[in-house]
Amino acid sequence: MKVLVAMDEFNGIISSYQANRYVEEAVASQIEHADIVQVPLFNGRHELMDSVFLWQSGNKYRVKAHDADMNDVEAMYGQTDSGMTVIEGNLFLNGEKPIDQRSSYGLGEVLKAALDNQAKHIVISLGGIGSFDAGAGMLQALGAKFYDDEANIVDVSEGAYKIKYIRRIDLSDVHPQLANAKLQLMSDFSSRLYGKQSEIMQTYQTFQLNQSEAAEIDNLVWYFSELFKSELKLAIGPIERGGAGGGIAAVLKGLYQAEILTSHELVNQITHLEDLIEQADLIIFGEGLKEKDQILETTTLRIADLTQKYHKPAIAICATSDKFDLFESQGVTAMFNTFIDMPETYTDFRMGIQIRHYTVQALKLLKTSLNQ
Repeated sequence: MKVLVAMDEFNGIISSYQANRYVEEAVASQIEHADIVQVPLFNGRHELMDSVFLWQSGNKYRVKAHDADMNDVEAMYGQTDSGMTVIEGNLFLNGEKPIDQRSSYGLGEVLKAALDNQAKHIVISLGGIGSFDAGAGMLQALGAKFYDDEANIVDVSEGAYKIKYIRRIDLSDVHPQLANAKLQLMSDFSSRLYGKQSEIMQTYQTFQLNQSEAAEIDNLVWYFSELFKSELKLAIGPIERGGAGGGIAAVLKGLYQAEILTSHELVNQITHLEDLIEQADLIIFGEGLKEKDQILETTTLRIADLTQKYHKPAIAICATSDKFDLFESQGVTAMFNTFIDMPETYTDFRMGIQIRHYTVQALKLLKTSLNQ
């Protein structure tokens, strides 16, 4: 019997990999000789690097870089044997300074290291990045120069507030390999580069900002986009999901035709998830992601669709009532909800035991023949 296991994370309490392991052990305890395939999942904010390297072999490289506050940090990127380079921005690009004093410079440093290492296909996870400078710092680290009205260099590594001094952009010295690389940007958050639907205007309260303070950041990003219009003849404001990474998505798509993907699109690209579901006899999946995280479309929703497409029995183990109701509406065979209200804190061990318990009980029911 072929069993596909594809658990997403549970609100940072337990990772996709850990949840999969608990489910795998439960399946093995109930179904003799089960052929179990695990699919590690990730989203725009968590687990890209770890999940990719559970599925593909390759190497991880440590490089000296800077966080969003321009403190020295050790960052990491990975290159798989298939030629994919993976950069997870939230692992190193965080900060504590005021938002307008944070920079994406460190991402540019890691990108440069990867390009120097002959990277030709680069996937960047933009969720959870702590800078909102529209990628200005990243471009500077890659070789871009910014000038004020007296032709003096503007050092945007000092933060987004320096954008207002820029009058001219020079991209002639940007790393030459960047234009030839295939760039894929992962974001599950719907946002525009600027305006009411920008990332900062939708999330400012989580940064302890008021609306006026957020609007100042938003205006700086808008001004940067206007420079792109006047200096580079590029309109990056209308780009769908261009606000991801504080505007990095729009900049890289506008300049280098980067593709902006949701996590489930990338999961399917890497794992061929649809083929695995078509071949499986049983699918066990689930998640504990909160609706307030505003993730566009989690991979588990796609899994639910595919189980119906191929008429497969499926068990969904969830931790939020909204997903329980949604999976039921999608015709999933059975749902189990570990919590009425997802707790803010919980140990990964207790969470894993609960996931295992529900899996075991569901499998026992599937194996039982009811005589009526």
